[in-house]
Amino acid sequence: MKEKKMLSIVDIASLAGVSTATVSHVINKTGRFSKETEEKVRTVIKEYGYVSNNTARTLRSSASHTVGLILPNINNDFFSSIAVSIEQYFDFNDYALFICNTDNDPQKERRYFHRLDSMRVDGIIVISCQKEIEAGILSREIPVVLLDRTPKNEQDLCIVTSDVIKGIHDATTSLIDKGCRNIVFISSYLATYVKTNRKDGYLNAMHDHGLDKEQSVIQLGEGPSIVNAEIEIIDYVSKGNKVDGIICTSDNQAIGAMEGLKRLGLRVPEDVKVFGFDNQFQSRICTPTLSTIERNPSLLGRISSEVLLNLIRNKPVEKSTVIDCSLVNRESTQ
Repeated sequence: MKEKKMLSIVDIASLAGVSTATVSHVINKTGRFSKETEEKVRTVIKEYGYVSNNTARTLRSSASHTVGLILPNINNDFFSSIAVSIEQYFDFNDYALFICNTDNDPQKERRYFHRLDSMRVDGIIVISCQKEIEAGILSREIPVVLLDRTPKNEQDLCIVTSDVIKGIHDATTSLIDKGCRNIVFISSYLATYVKTNRKDGYLNAMHDHGLDKEQSVIQLGEGPSIVNAEIEIIDYVSKGNKVDGIICTSDNQAIGAMEGLKRLGLRVPEDVKVFGFDNQFQSRICTPTLSTIERNPSLLGRISSEVLLNLIRNKPVEKSTVIDCSLVNRESTQ
């Protein structure tokens, strides 16, 4: 079978009856052109299978039209939702996205920085697991946007985060408004990266309502797993401590806590009301369904993408963007 000839922009312009500049604008989604003109050009492109020469374009413009995303765990619903949002945004803007999964390993993250640098990406979005991002981690001056986590850096990098402290504060206040007074906060402390102190939201809400003496914090020493949270809440209640509300920093912790309460003969939400964190898939299918704090990963992905693309195009941006969390109320807090 005879292969179709691979057309140049000049060939496409001739077949579509437009200028080469117009073809370039349509391909790169720049400038102004009518819908009719775009349809003519894209019909020719589709028929003849035109593919732009990105290598040549990179050499001419020093731009690769590629970006990198470094994230800690692609299996996590929150991070995968962010990745989908970022991929869709850059695909629409004619950029390819390289996704790098670090498994929360700082050394692996640094290797990915170096690899993306050598691949000549135009910019990087990173959900970092490092405590500090060194100034010399890249050999070139390209934009880097910090997303969700805020490691120390000396580069004055743009940051996009969610207001998790206010989210925890709102959830704690919601339980207090429902009559809870013996509220337990469950977190973990194994992370190597710099974490926003979500506990402050809980402590501030308890203080605001004069409940400082009733506060209790459980730190999971083995990470935020379902089993660990189950064990810890059973141990806490078995020691005679009262509990009528629980705030967790992950949905897994909350599901584990609910299982522990069940084993203790306590009912959710009649005896104890429970809030999770992140609105992951399992929060919608567990029994009872889990109230949780939503960070809107799709919005975080889109905003961080907009910031990075504006930096690539030398447009002004906000150095710090903070997105509100919202409460998702389900059966566990009714």
